[in-house]
Amino acid sequence: MKNTNEISILMKQAITDCATPGISYALEDIKNKIVETSFLGYKTYDKEIPLKDGDVYDLASLTKVVGVTSRILQLLGKKIIDLDDKVSKYFPQISYPDITIKNLLLHNSGLAADLSNVYSYANKDEVIDAIFKQKLIYPTGTDMIYSDLNFILLGMIIEKVDKESLDESLKVHVFEPLKMNSTGYCLNKNKQDFVPTEKTDQRGLIQGEVHDETAYMLNGVSGNAGLFSTIGDLKKFCIMYLQKGRYKDKTIIPSDIINVLFKYNFMGRTLGWQRWNKNSKTLWHTGFTGTSIALDLDHSTFFICLTNRVNPTRRNQKWINVRRLAVSLFFNSPEQLP
Repeated sequence: MKNTNEISILMKQAITDCATPGISYALEDIKNKIVETSFLGYKTYDKEIPLKDGDVYDLASLTKVVGVTSRILQLLGKKIIDLDDKVSKYFPQISYPDITIKNLLLHNSGLAADLSNVYSYANKDEVIDAIFKQKLIYPTGTDMIYSDLNFILLGMIIEKVDKESLDESLKVHVFEPLKMNSTGYCLNKNKQDFVPTEKTDQRGLIQGEVHDETAYMLNGVSGNAGLFSTIGDLKKFCIMYLQKGRYKDKTIIPSDIINVLFKYNFMGRTLGWQRWNKNSKTLWHTGFTGTSIALDLDHSTFFICLTNRVNPTRRNQKWINVRRLAVSLFFNSPEQLP
C-alpha cells in the first residue's frame, strides 16, 4: 500500500490541530496481507478516555452504504426489486410518482437534501407524511443533490419488501452473515462503549443515541443514518466488497451486482456510493459525524477512518479537508470531480 506513512503523519497532525479529539483507522491490503489499525487520541478533548478497539461509533451517512445499499443490492440480485421500479409502486400516495429506485440511489431524484426544521414535526408519522408530500426542487434525472430523503425512502422500500423493520432486515440479511455483531440501530450497550458526538442545546451530550436529527425523529431507525458500528465490524464489510461480495465462502452480494456499480457515473455517483475516479474501481462514502470508508477494488485495499469530529460541536469543520486529503493519499490520486 502506498502512502501509509503519509496518512499516519496526517492523522497525528489532525489531532494536534484539534480537527477531532481522536481517530480510529484501518488500512488493509487483503492480497498482500498488510494490515494497519491505529487508535489515536481520545474520545473527547478532555483527554480522559483513550480510544481503543471495540469503541462504537455513530456511522451517520455510512448507514446509507453499509446498511441500505447492501440490502438493496441483495434484493436487485434476487430480482425482488428492479432499478426501474417506481417508488409509487410501493407507496402510491407519494406526490412524485415517477421517481425510480435508481434515482434514489444516484441522488438524482429531484428531492431536496432534507426536511427543513425536522424538530417542528410531532412524531415519526408526521415526518414520513411530510416526506411523501415533498415537492421536487429540480426535474428528476437532470441534476444531483445528495439527499437523506432518498435513503429514508429506500429504507422504507426495504421494510415493505421484506415485511419487517429496517433494523431487523439489515441484521438478518447483512450483519449476521458478515458476523458484524456490534453493528446495528439503537444498540443496547453500555453508554461508555460509545464515542460521544455533539453537545446540543436541544439534547445535551449525545452518546449512544443517533446524532442525525431526522433519524432521531424516526425513532433512531432510518435509511439515511442511525447505524452504529466498530472498526472491527467494518473491516469485515470492506473485505466482503474486495472479495466481490463474498465473505468466508458465503455470497453476501452477488459479484455481478458489485460489477454493476462501475457502470454508473452520474455526477461522480454510482448506486449508493461515490466514485473517486470513473476509470478505476474505487468507491467511497462519508458520514457527517466524521466517518468514512474508501474501497479500491483494483488493488484489493481499503481505508476505514472513524472520528467524532462533531464533538463537542459541528462548527469545527477542520476534519473535512483532512479526510479528503487522507482519501486522496489512500487512492494515490486526486479526486476526479464530476
